[in-house]
Amino acid sequence: MVEQTVLDWLADYSSLSSNEVHTFASTVHQNSEVISALYAVLEDRQKYNELVGPVCTTLFEFYRSQEAELKRFTLIFLPTLIYVYLNAVAHGEKKSCRGVEALLLGLYNLEAVDENCQAQNVSFRLPSLAQSSIYHEPMSLAPASLTESALRRLEECNTKLVKWGPFSQLEKILSQNRASVMTALLFIYNQHISSLQKHCMDQLCKVTSKLVTQGFNKPGKRMSYSNDVPRVLPRIPVSPKFLLEILHSLYYSIFNGDSGLALQAVDDVHNRASYQGYTEVLLVTSAIKNSTSHAYSGQLTDNPMGISLAISPQTTSTVVSKSIITNASFRTKKLPDDIKARRRFTF
Repeated sequence: MVEQTVLDWLADYSSLSSNEVHTFASTVHQNSEVISALYAVLEDRQKYNELVGPVCTTLFEFYRSQEAELKRFTLIFLPTLIYVYLNAVAHGEKKSCRGVEALLLGLYNLEAVDENCQAQNVSFRLPSLAQSSIYHEPMSLAPASLTESALRRLEECNTKLVKWGPFSQLEKILSQNRASVMTALLFIYNQHISSLQKHCMDQLCKVTSKLVTQGFNKPGKRMSYSNDVPRVLPRIPVSPKFLLEILHSLYYSIFNGDSGLALQAVDDVHNRASYQGYTEVLLVTSAIKNSTSHAYSGQLTDNPMGISLAISPQTTSTVVSKSIITNASFRTKKLPDDIKARRRFTF
C-alpha cells in the first residue's frame, strides 16, 4: 500500500506540465496519505530501498522550484532526513544512505549562497531595553536611572549582532563538517517553522527523542532484537549548537503542537546534555522547563508564535482630590433659636 501510494505520487508529478505545477503545489499539503507514506519510506529505507532515491530526487526538485508550497513541502521531512542520515552514519551504513546525504548536501548548498551566488550572511540584533522594540519604548521607562543613555552604557549587546554564516558550499559531507551542516539545516527549518502544520511538530518531537536517547539505558531504546540476539544500538553524536537549534523547534512545538511530546523531547535533550556536559544546552533546557511549568494554569496567555505573556489584572488608580480635608475645613455654625431652647429644657 505504501509503495503503490508513493509510486502513484511520483508518476503524477512527473506527468505534470509547467502550467499544472502551481495547482499541484497548492494541494500537495492536503494529501495526508502521501505524507504518511513518504515518512514510512524514509524511516524504513531498507525495506523501500528502491524508492528512497526517487523520493529524495523529487524532494530536491521541489526545493529548487519557484513554488513556495513545494519548497515548504520538502522542509516537512527535514528533521526525519537528518535523523535517518545520522543514524545510518552511526551504524556504519553511510554508503546505503547516499540519496539522503545528497539531498541534505543539496539543500545546504542552495541556502549557503544568495541569488547572486554570493555567500549568504544572516544577522539580527538581540532584544535590548536600551533600544525600542514591539514590547517597549526606552523613553517610557519611569525611573531616572534607566534612561536610554544609561542603558546604552550598561548593555554591550547594543553594538553586537548575532550572525549566521557565511558558509561556503561543500562537495561532500565529512566527519569534520557534518555537525555544522546539520545545524545549518535545522536553522533553515526554524526559519520556516511558523508556516508548518501541527503534524510536522509532532514528527519533530518524536524524531528528536529517538535521536538523543538512542543507545542509552531507556526502555525501548537500548536493545534491538534481531534473530533473538540482543544488539546494542549505537549512540548518535550531537554537538551543543545542534541541540540548541533543536530546542528552538521544541519550544515552538510546546505551544503549537502536542505539548506532551514536546516537553518529553525537551526532557530527553536535557538528559543528553547532562550526560555530555553541555552547560549552554542545560541552561536553555532548564529555562524552558521553568518557564512552561505554569503555562497551562490559566494565568498565562499563550501566543501562537510560542511566546507566553503574563497578563496582570487590570487595576484602576484612585484620583486624589486637590482639596484635602483638614481641621480648618470644619467651621462653627450658629444654631437656630428653637434648637437652643430645646437643649436648655432638656438639661
